[in-house]
Amino acid sequence: MDLSKKNILIVEDDKSLQNQMKTVLKEQGFKVFCVGYAQDAIDFCIKSVVDLIILDLGLPDKNGMVVIEQVRSFNDDIPIIVCSSRSNIENKVMAFETGANDYMVKPINMYELLVRIKNQFRYLAKEERNLFKNGNLTIDFDAKTIFVNGIEVRFTNFEYKIICLLAQNLEKTLTHDYIISHVWGPNGQDQNGLRVFMAGIRKKISKDDRSSRIIRTDIGVGYRMQSVK
Repeated sequence: MDLSKKNILIVEDDKSLQNQMKTVLKEQGFKVFCVGYAQDAIDFCIKSVVDLIILDLGLPDKNGMVVIEQVRSFNDDIPIIVCSSRSNIENKVMAFETGANDYMVKPINMYELLVRIKNQFRYLAKEERNLFKNGNLTIDFDAKTIFVNGIEVRFTNFEYKIICLLAQNLEKTLTHDYIISHVWGPNGQDQNGLRVFMAGIRKKISKDDRSSRIIRTDIGVGYRMQSVK
């Protein structure tokens, strides 16, 4: 996990705690930004790339819950860890229902905070691995579903295996024999049979010009899926 590319926003009006968090997180390789007001946090998230937010609820201008609400109105994916002196269950429930991912009660143990931050990034990395996107094509490996232009397209079992194999080897030419052995086994289809399945896959994903260029034929060798923006 490359932490040097992760931007963390600390939303905390206690300068001493803010500086303590900043020092510890920078030592771990994170890029750290700090604000002390709710509105500044909202504005920062709109204008800048933020990978995780550490949020106090008792801010000078607004309740920190407003930050959660506003961020969730335009981004569902940024992990938000609340660090607050409010220990009652009502505030915890409200924070989670509003969209917080985690809740810590002050005083904060810095080692525990680091563990919780890394866990949030680990969850995100796992989700990213299980969802493949290329142009207008999306494969949800967990649900075993494929979408073209946001619309689910039905594939046969073997078609699904073929397209997943190509996606997992993006920009690599896979020989006919390689595809056949990985999809059907050593005594599976011949090249003509594979060609029929590829034609079916192309027909289902060729909804527009970008989609039609995703799967390429390397004549006499095999097939590859190319990256399409």
